[in-house]
Amino acid sequence: MRRIGSWGILADCAVREVAQRSKRLWIAVLHQAIEDAKGNTRSAEKSASTVEGVQRDALIWIFHDQSTAGNSFHAICDLLDLDPDQARQGLRRVPAIRRGLHRTRLDVGQGEG
Repeated sequence: MRRIGSWGILADCAVREVAQRSKRLWIAVLHQAIEDAKGNTRSAEKSASTVEGVQRDALIWIFHDQSTAGNSFHAICDLLDLDPDQARQGLRRVPAIRRGLHRTRLDVGQGEG
């Protein structure tokens, strides 16, 4: 009997560890999307049009994607206990993101998803 209890405790610890790793992964995904939305790139080899394309994709994902799929902005915010609309409002105040929204004309209608 005691052995089963020990396995149960180990299983609970394993589940918590997987959940924490999953959260860290989604935090990294969200962080990268924000950097992309700001137009920041990690490689100097990328052309301006590639950077703009990545930025546009990130801005669409954050501000205009209505999906609730597991990898959507909304779902990731829910997983991380963030309000997606408040997050979007805060991100709109970031100058580089505001410029990107204006440049790509994604600020039309102020889609809040």
